[in-house]
Amino acid sequence: MSKSNAPYWPILPSAIALAGIMVFIFASFGPPASSSGFVTLLKGFFLQVAPDYAAGKAHYRMMPGPGSWLMAFVLGMAIGGFIGGRSFGQPVTDVPRDWEKCYGPSRTKRYLATFVGGFLILFGARLAGGCTLGLFLSGSTQLALSGLYFGVVIFAVAMLTARIVYKKRSHYHD
Repeated sequence: MSKSNAPYWPILPSAIALAGIMVFIFASFGPPASSSGFVTLLKGFFLQVAPDYAAGKAHYRMMPGPGSWLMAFVLGMAIGGFIGGRSFGQPVTDVPRDWEKCYGPSRTKRYLATFVGGFLILFGARLAGGCTLGLFLSGSTQLALSGLYFGVVIFAVAMLTARIVYKKRSHYHD
C-alpha cells in the first residue's frame, strides 16, 4: 500500500479519535450523541426570558436543559474543528481551492452556497423529526441497522453531491 501525501489525518488515528470521543460522550453523559445542542441553549434562554413560551412548546419540553450532553457535544465539535483545522497539512481558507477552480474566488458565492446547503440539511432533519447526524453517529456506534444503513446513504449522497457540485472538473486534485 502506497503512502498518501494528502494533508489529511491518517485514517487509523482519526477512527480511534472518533471512537474515543463517542465512548467519552456515552460514558460521561449517557444518552446517544446528537448535534442539537443549540436548541438546549435556546431553551435555557427562553426559560429565563419567556418561561410560558418555553413551557408551551412541545419541542422545548422534550429537550434537556442547558448544561446537558447536547451542549457539551456541540462545544466539542467546535473545539475539535478548531484543532483539526490547525493541525491540517495545508492552510484553511474560506474558499477551498477546488471550489475556487469551479466557481471563482467569491466569498459571497461560497457563503451563499454554504447557507443554502445548511438550510437544506436543517429542513431534512426537521422532516425526519430529529437529528440525522445523531442517528448515524449514535446508531452506528451501537451497531443499529438503521444507523448503519443511514451511514451508507449519507456517504453515497455526499459522493453524488460532490460529483454534481464539482462537475466542471475532470479530477479533484492537481
